Amino acid sequence: MSKAAKPIEIWRVNAFTDTPFTGNPAGVVPDAEGLSEARMQAIAREVNDISETAFILPPRTADADLRLRFFTSTTEVDLCGHATISALFTLHWRGDLGGDTPSRTIRAETPVGALTLGLEFRDGELQWAVMEQLEPEFAPATGAQHAASVLGLPESAIAPEPPIGCCRTGIWVCYVPLTSLDALAGIRLERERIELLWPENPDFAGVYAFTLIDDHLTQGRFFSLPRYGILEDPVTGTASGGLGAYLMQHGRVAQNGELVARQGHEMGRPGVVHVTRNSNGRMSIRGRAVAVIRGEVLA
Repeated sequence: MSKAAKPIEIWRVNAFTDTPFTGNPAGVVPDAEGLSEARMQAIAREVNDISETAFILPPRTADADLRLRFFTSTTEVDLCGHATISALFTLHWRGDLGGDTPSRTIRAETPVGALTLGLEFRDGELQWAVMEQLEPEFAPATGAQHAASVLGLPESAIAPEPPIGCCRTGIWVCYVPLTSLDALAGIRLERERIELLWPENPDFAGVYAFTLIDDHLTQGRFFSLPRYGILEDPVTGTASGGLGAYLMQHGRVAQNGELVARQGHEMGRPGVVHVTRNSNGRMSIRGRAVAVIRGEVLA
């Protein structure tokens, strides 16, 4: 009989909510040092079939505090907003971050580069986790004419403004504005056709359909390409940052304003991402989180 592997501490956290069993679930492994890539992938596949798992590792450079890697059930991904928020809350719950000051900044290495993360405390308890994203990049959706058929909607459900477009603040996402909440709820996705929105870009990650409720509030849904193993993401932090940049570019949200991006309602897992633009031009997302499971991987 083979010797049992050392147990691995693991958490399941709901991000962008403070209500258990809502928001976006993330797995978090707070001490992943020594785990192989294959082991991380196996753990992610076992513990989180809905979304990503974050693995926290020692940094490789002196100017970083930690390193993050992210895996879905099928593959490693470059960046994940909700798993980052979940990782920060998990470190706080474990007593690894202090809390004796109102705020703290952390530098994290990720596959897309080093990012600045923020923590906002009140009476020693973590209230908000903040993630700064990459400087926004914009591109047209070369297959914008396919948006209605990809989403399984009539052409009349696509709003004329702002125009369909793509943005990257960590991952490349195509943003499709819809005319109403009814249209959003009525999506019947043709998943194998998502790539038609931007077939030339091998890094294109998915489509974010949304409707503007007012000048600072949206409700949306995010669908990733099949290779990521996630049909619909409940509340997508990285894509919400890109949504804020896209709406600010088109003058629908003030450059110095805040976007409140609601998501997950159609899945029964509602959550909220708060999006702002920093003085350096980058977007930041803010969110809360709640722990629902803490345990060990024994295999």
